[in-house]
Amino acid sequence: MLSYIHAYHAGNHADILKHISISLILGHLKKKDKPFTVIDTHAGSGIYSLDDERLLKTGECEIESFVKKAEEKANERQMAILKDYISIVKKHLKDGKYPGSPLIESELLREQDSQILSELHPKAIEELRENAKDFPKKPKIHFRDGYEMAISMTPPATKRGVVVIDPSFEDASDFSSCSEAIAKIHKKWMGGTIALWYPLVPHRVMEISMMKESIIAAVDSSEPKILEIELEVKDPAAMTGLSSLYGSGMFIVNFPYKMDEEMEETMPLLKECLGARSFSVTKR
Repeated sequence: MLSYIHAYHAGNHADILKHISISLILGHLKKKDKPFTVIDTHAGSGIYSLDDERLLKTGECEIESFVKKAEEKANERQMAILKDYISIVKKHLKDGKYPGSPLIESELLREQDSQILSELHPKAIEELRENAKDFPKKPKIHFRDGYEMAISMTPPATKRGVVVIDPSFEDASDFSSCSEAIAKIHKKWMGGTIALWYPLVPHRVMEISMMKESIIAAVDSSEPKILEIELEVKDPAAMTGLSSLYGSGMFIVNFPYKMDEEMEETMPLLKECLGARSFSVTKR
């Protein structure tokens, strides 16, 4: 389906979890001088105005409040972990803008690194192409199916990198499409990191569980290679309707060394600043 536009949900709790995870992954990749590639399958518009009527309509954006609370409440270690992310967000908030995943990725890339973006929504791809003109690192942009693009583009020439997968999950088929794409990508690029964002919604519990189990089976390792992070902001039992997002999660294949420890240290801060109910950090 092409009805989903991320501008309505930009800057919400799910975005914050996703973007912190991405920034930590890229931070670890930058510890080595060798180049890496970021492949983002569902890029969206790249950057959003805080006064965008779509963003204001839902009232979901929490980014300004989160940054303010995080700077007040974070201990020294938490702030060190979140430094890059908060710095990038604050830079754009000053201009009344909110950076999406593609811009955060671009801000963290070095001269030797590469970025490949895909977006299939006609409106979003127009906005992405225009916004990317001002990105610090110019990406390659594809107007094509994100899953197909990622499969065809891996392994990248750099050999190192991450695939970010963040579909709308409007259709039940997205859950199986994710697991199938990840299985194919991992088979072609066993050393690559794959970061999947997924929603927590009551009516998709079975699909989420099956997706995770399929990915675990595809990775097939005796050692933990998958980091599962979930943040629950509302009571699932109290949710009604088909768009009842009560939280979200990240399922990260080949997560960087010690990223699990970093998330365990920072998730209590996210819980407090976002008024969430609970969180979990699990190695699979």
